[in-house]
Amino acid sequence: MPSFIKPLLFLTICVMSLTSAAQEFEAELKEAIHTKPRIEARFDSRTSFINQTGVRVSGFKLGVQFANKLSFGLGYNYLGSNLRRSLEFDGNSYFVRLRFNVISPYVEYVFYRDRHWELSIPVQFGFGESYYSNENDLGPNRFEVGFVMTYEPAITFQYRFLKYFGAGMGVGYRLMLVPNNGIEENFTSPVYIFKLKLYFQDILNDI
Repeated sequence: MPSFIKPLLFLTICVMSLTSAAQEFEAELKEAIHTKPRIEARFDSRTSFINQTGVRVSGFKLGVQFANKLSFGLGYNYLGSNLRRSLEFDGNSYFVRLRFNVISPYVEYVFYRDRHWELSIPVQFGFGESYYSNENDLGPNRFEVGFVMTYEPAITFQYRFLKYFGAGMGVGYRLMLVPNNGIEENFTSPVYIFKLKLYFQDILNDI
């Protein structure tokens, strides 16, 4: 057998395996999307870093879930940590606080689930603004207001510890697709996720 046959055969098997997995994934999602959707609500807290300072971005989500496999919906996220600094503007000095608020469409694929455990790949985008809010009594209310767009993929696990509640953790990465160049702080950072999920549809069904 020629020497190039073995690596070529190995490469062919890898490509065929990836193609087969992609086809199974596509078929699974098509089947899920045709099932009856269930309402879901969740709260999460993301720990990340801004200029090497640990911060918390909090938020909540409301969406629908199909066949316990595919979820999508809309969320809201905001900077919960209190980052303050002094800012020079038009010859005056102001004490300001960093703000970050985004509306976050999301989609999540659950690739493993049993009675209690769930492993998933969530992806969310963020569309909103960042700026400095004036903590002084006088002067403008907001400084350096600018549009931002974020992209945040992650991998998470979740444990359902009560009939209507689950808690989980995960890790991801926040990438600023469109940053606000008017502020000095950089939001691009690894992200550590802590979440609490409410099985809202199960509550409605029991009621």
